[in-house]
Amino acid sequence: MWDYLIVTASNESQASAYESQLQLRRESGLLPQVRETLVVPDLDGKRIGSGGSTLYCLTRILAKHFALAKVGQGLPPADPASDAAAILRRQRILIVHAGGDSRRLPAYGPCGKIFVPIPGSTDATLPPALFDLLVPAFLALPEGCAGQGQIVIAAGDALILFDSTAADFRRPGITALGCYAPPEEAARHGVFCIGPGAAMTKFLQKPSIAEQAAQGAITAGRTALDIGVMSMDADTAVALLAAFGFSYGGWQAKAPAPQSVSFDLYREICCALGTGATLEHYVHAAQTSGSPWPVEALAKVHAALRNIPFHVSLLPDCRFLHFGSTYELIESGLALADQQPDILILNSTVQAPVTGTRSWIEACRITAPVHLSGSNVVVGADIDQPLALPPEACLDILSALDGVWFIRCYGIRDGFKESIDNGALFCGRPLFEWIAAAGAVPDDIWPDTLETAERSLWNARVFPAERSPSGYRNWLWMYAPQTAAAAQKQAYLAARRYSAAEIAWQADQSAFYQRRLAIWKDRAGPSRVQASGVQ
Repeated sequence: MWDYLIVTASNESQASAYESQLQLRRESGLLPQVRETLVVPDLDGKRIGSGGSTLYCLTRILAKHFALAKVGQGLPPADPASDAAAILRRQRILIVHAGGDSRRLPAYGPCGKIFVPIPGSTDATLPPALFDLLVPAFLALPEGCAGQGQIVIAAGDALILFDSTAADFRRPGITALGCYAPPEEAARHGVFCIGPGAAMTKFLQKPSIAEQAAQGAITAGRTALDIGVMSMDADTAVALLAAFGFSYGGWQAKAPAPQSVSFDLYREICCALGTGATLEHYVHAAQTSGSPWPVEALAKVHAALRNIPFHVSLLPDCRFLHFGSTYELIESGLALADQQPDILILNSTVQAPVTGTRSWIEACRITAPVHLSGSNVVVGADIDQPLALPPEACLDILSALDGVWFIRCYGIRDGFKESIDNGALFCGRPLFEWIAAAGAVPDDIWPDTLETAERSLWNARVFPAERSPSGYRNWLWMYAPQTAAAAQKQAYLAARRYSAAEIAWQADQSAFYQRRLAIWKDRAGPSRVQASGVQ
């Protein structure tokens, strides 16, 4: 049994949607080994990093237990640190980090990557999501040291296929899971340098092959790769809380770097650990990975954490299916399908021919022919007239809280995270080039108050809104703006347009889930519903 399953969220709106999804799964009997579920948004909607979020989750649990103790005893705890360790030694906690804007996967921004739909059984009670494969594997992980408590932290943006029972968490301190991978693959992730007794000597962040070799990370042509799952005991958790200035009644902003209460679990914490992690190594690893913390602040953290034991449990086999981008959505979805379909169709009713190759259709009602030229994504559309999309074109339709519908036409490789200076694309072409072809100028697309250096596709007001979801047909020319008629360009400039950033806040998250649930229930009706991804 686990005392807590905690899912983190970016803000209160996302947290509310996550809570509804967890409640549905509890009511359906899908989480029998969990005593209590909890969704924890970042404090005040401010991004506090995976490290800050992890420790904030623990303060929420401790605050609850201290409050219960205070009510029962009539007195506050005499020694918070000692009592905190005692409380956590009795707990088994799983924290799954699922907060994020999904900037590289805009169609599923409302649900977050952890609830991205995936191929699954048609007999399932609810439309299958990444959560339903990922979290059960984490809940099957073995216990830590007896009587020492256990906090498992995991990432919720990729499906990790591994044997949970092969993990070994019986050592004190922190134990992270790893697997061997080619050095070329390891260069894009976290890497463990491992010494005698499975003790980690150093943690490296996205090291080059040369750095892996220089640090002794390569063994027999392979590198120990961090898979994003770790377990710590109660004493370690309390040491981390103290090192970063957390109180048990909630967040207390007295971290060693007062100018920033955001820190990363791997950058500011793991890089400080290991038998060979000198201060020089820690400062270099953290700052080259983007840490804004000054050397003085990092030195205090290093001194507080350097004696925490850190071990690595290497798994014999492990495979990742990433759902972090629109392109990965198609590739990973097809890899999960029972057969090898040409087009993956999920949570949709289909009453007309659908043709094409290597594409993704989800939450659609299709009553007219559809042809997808390749690497296409169509989400949330009611298609009652013939539709043909060019290669790599994406179409997603999303309802807003104020009753309008966001129409989003974009390309599978568009970089919502990239600035215009770093080559941001829109509908597969440079963003500035697209703006000019659509008959607009940059000031039509971005607010006047936004500095040029801050302009990106994420905050570009390029997506029109319609009173009806069928209005998407008015904007299919956006894939080839040079073909648009003058009247179409004028209509675009006059339309209510939104950025992806604005849509993330104004999307109707409840309607997003209700649409899928309604279509899922229709599978018992006369319509043919694709749920397992076979087309």
